[in-house]
Amino acid sequence: MTMVHARPWDPALGSLQLSTLRRLLQQEGMATAWWSEVPGARTPEHAHPFPETHWILSGFLRMRVAGQQLDLGPGDRLDVPAGTKQGAEVLGLAPVIYVTGAPEAAVSAAS
Repeated sequence: MTMVHARPWDPALGSLQLSTLRRLLQQEGMATAWWSEVPGARTPEHAHPFPETHWILSGFLRMRVAGQQLDLGPGDRLDVPAGTKQGAEVLGLAPVIYVTGAPEAAVSAAS
């Protein structure tokens, strides 16, 4: 079974803001997108043929990854290996805003 772990925000990276998250992921060679979901929104379980990163800017997101449940909040980063089943649910009363990253080559091949 694949074990995944959330990493908390490191203040040494700078301010927790959208541009910072995108810049850091792009420096790792990832294409990025930002998402906003309303409270209670759910993403059904699915898998991608490439690794994917979820990095929370604000709000709270419960991720189900490879049979694990992880609750993520502002600054938390979760790296999901390729082919791993994942699903999500927005927690609380506020929307969640997060950035996803995937390898540039995988995104280019998919388009």
